[in-house]
Amino acid sequence: MADAGSRRRISLRTRIVLAATAVVAIALLLGAAGFVVLLQNSLRESVKASAEQSLSDLENRVEASGLDSIRTDATGPQATDRGDDESDENDENDSGDGGNSDGDDGGGSGDGDSSDDDPLTQSTEDFLESFEDDEAFFQVIDDSGTVVASSENALAIGALAAPARDDARMTSLQGQSAEFLTVSAEADGFTILAGRSVEDIDETTSTVTRLLAIALPVLLAFVALTTWFVVGRSLRPVERMRREVDDVTSANLHQRIADPGSRDEIGRLATTMNRMLDRLDAAQTTQRRFISDASHELKSPLASMRQYAEVARAHPDRVSTNELSDVVLDEGARLERLVQGMLVLAKADERTLAPNRTAVDLDDLVLAEARRLRDTTALRVDVSAVGPGRVRGDIALLGQAMRNLADNAVRHAAGEVRFELAESDGQVLLVVSDDGAGIPEHDRERIFDRFVRLDEARARDAGGSGLGLSIVREIAVAHGGSVRASATAQGSARFELRLPAASDSLS
Repeated sequence: MADAGSRRRISLRTRIVLAATAVVAIALLLGAAGFVVLLQNSLRESVKASAEQSLSDLENRVEASGLDSIRTDATGPQATDRGDDESDENDENDSGDGGNSDGDDGGGSGDGDSSDDDPLTQSTEDFLESFEDDEAFFQVIDDSGTVVASSENALAIGALAAPARDDARMTSLQGQSAEFLTVSAEADGFTILAGRSVEDIDETTSTVTRLLAIALPVLLAFVALTTWFVVGRSLRPVERMRREVDDVTSANLHQRIADPGSRDEIGRLATTMNRMLDRLDAAQTTQRRFISDASHELKSPLASMRQYAEVARAHPDRVSTNELSDVVLDEGARLERLVQGMLVLAKADERTLAPNRTAVDLDDLVLAEARRLRDTTALRVDVSAVGPGRVRGDIALLGQAMRNLADNAVRHAAGEVRFELAESDGQVLLVVSDDGAGIPEHDRERIFDRFVRLDEARARDAGGSGLGLSIVREIAVAHGGSVRASATAQGSARFELRLPAASDSLS
């Protein structure tokens, strides 16, 4: 519950920004980690390639010129014998070459310039220059495990363990803080090891990591701010619509939300809310009209009974007790029918008009209604076209619908009321028609509205309450059927009530 309350306190705009920023942050962190790993692997492959190139150069020089081509006195096993011999040799070389030094220098210079880039033809000193810094080393080990040649930075560490061929391993040298990526090869019975420092990999990775640590928060802040403004701009019409809807009351249901003019979700929301307001406005208008008409209809029998009662009390000789009781009974019955009809419609509006479904022989109801009309009216009642028809429904509601249709026909008939009943294609069709003036085509749907009476039926004694046909439609819909008004071949009124047959009805 506390989490739900905290979520409600956080605005939708804030939640969207937090979610978007979190998603972008996760994506950026994964991307940055992947980039660093790929960078490390790429740099490692580059260092390995450089080490393998150095190893290849060493291998080629040893195979071509022997060990002397990759070592000086300082890097060989006789390094401790240096001294006078080296000085004497240098003096002899200086004296011997003094006369033609220009020529030799010229020739040597020409050869050196042309071969400085070729490891096989470089002088030993030039070749070993690439191993004099702390970025590379090499060792040459004989079969007894003795180091017979090495770079200066690998002299004091003894023989190193050689990695497998075509493999590489990390090696630490004494006095060196950085590790070396080492590769090995066999040449003329010697094991040659060459290594390259990985210090640049660590420095580069550290630099990139620091830059990402600075750039990612800045980028996330930019994403958050951009999302904040974009979401705020998108939700601005929603907030405006909220304020407009909040101002709508029962007194101003005619007001509508301003259309943003877009075809996106916001525009569809405005259209939907306006449709909802249209329905509410129509429902309120119908309700007010219903209350007004019901009040008028309820007032009429009450006023009639009060008028007769006042006349009877003021002039007892003019209104007899029998006349007064007849008026009270008639108007009371009319009032009872009106209230009962209003209750049926109220249940229909609340979707609580649930029929108590049983098997009902509709032809029995039709014949009973025909007998009632013969007993109470002077009209001809034709039931020659009434056949069997069974439905599943509420016998009381169906009887009320039957009586409303019959009373409507009696009210407008000139001399005859006709009933027809038939069953076909899973439907039971009941037709009630009269020989009156008929219903104008443009009013055939409107007559099913509540408290609607056509002009010829405005008189209270002939027009009824205006609820009868509305009740018939609600009862038909509750039973899964329908009712419609049409005209006979002679232009008189014809009402068709269709209901599902018993075999196809809902149980």
